[in-house]
Amino acid sequence: MMVVMRLWRPGRLAVDVAVSVAAALVTAAGPWDRVAAWLPRGVIVPLALGQGLLLLARRRAPMAVLAATTPLGVFMLAVGYPAVPAVFATGCAAYALAVYGRRAGGAELAGTLRGAAAVLLAAVAVAVAALAPGARSQPGAWGALTIGALIAASWVLGYALRTRRDYVAELRDRAARLEAEEGERAARAVVDERLRIARELHDVIGHSISLIAIQSEAAARSARSNPDAVPAFLSRISAASRQALAEMRGVLAVLRPDATVLSTTGELSPQPGLEQVGELVASLRAGGLETRLEVEPMDLPPGIALAVYRIVQQSLTNVLKHAGADAKASVTITRSGGTVRVSVHDDGAGPSGPASSTAHGIVGMRERAAAYGGTLRTGARPGGGFEVEASIPLPEQEAP
Repeated sequence: MMVVMRLWRPGRLAVDVAVSVAAALVTAAGPWDRVAAWLPRGVIVPLALGQGLLLLARRRAPMAVLAATTPLGVFMLAVGYPAVPAVFATGCAAYALAVYGRRAGGAELAGTLRGAAAVLLAAVAVAVAALAPGARSQPGAWGALTIGALIAASWVLGYALRTRRDYVAELRDRAARLEAEEGERAARAVVDERLRIARELHDVIGHSISLIAIQSEAAARSARSNPDAVPAFLSRISAASRQALAEMRGVLAVLRPDATVLSTTGELSPQPGLEQVGELVASLRAGGLETRLEVEPMDLPPGIALAVYRIVQQSLTNVLKHAGADAKASVTITRSGGTVRVSVHDDGAGPSGPASSTAHGIVGMRERAAAYGGTLRTGARPGGGFEVEASIPLPEQEAP
């Protein structure tokens, strides 16, 4: 029922009726006295009406319409009716076969070939009928060929219009798909940016809060035994807080519409890199975590340098949280061929086995390494403590 309603919706029905009426009128417009004497003159009326009524089904059954209108046109030509009115409906059917026939013909190429073969047979039949002894006009071989060519040309015109319409529809579909894909890419970019901001905030806040907590505990312990040391602890807490706020402003500035302007006016500081690892370790030493640092001088791309810094920062934050009060840490950053290797380990009371793969800090470090094609390995050290090993390949132009 839905298919029938789609085929016969009001707009198409009006067009189909108009085409049918026009075909009937054109067929009946020829001189009726040109037909054979043994036929009544009024026979043209039912023939014209039959041609017009058949064209009503040209969308649903174009092959059948062509098969029915061709014998009628051939008959009218053979009994002496003028060529153009006689074969007008057949030409309309050939056009409709090209436009609508491929919908129900199986494979598209096979349906097209079947339609072309049917139109060729119709054109040959019309040309032969034009040469019949009863044909009054007697157009000759060239005229008969022209009449058959008109039928074939109707099919070619319909095929060209249908091909163009399909091409335009394909372009529209492709444009719609590209627009949808662009929307998906934009959505993925938003998600990726949110994840990046979340990782940055986790690293900044986790490290700073851990450092502040340790300094606060140390200040509380020293309040009675060594009051003179309390101001130094408070000063370190203040410095850590200010540094955390500054880094948070830098991370969250990308969400502000004027972030680009701010970056050019100097309000935003550059993202930390390899040069800031020393400052990070120095702040931890001042907070009581004995840390050994070995950094091989090298020039790294900004993205990789930031990833190295964040991996070291998160690793040392984990040392502060889990290794214990008397733990010692070691940070080593070297370059081996085209790879940067980061090693952070401690001798504290770390886990006895591999670290949980769902821990936010370790997940963030692993994602940072993977973003540049690197790997991250974490777990307990054979001699006690915990270790983090990261390997990040450098771009070819950066390799020595």
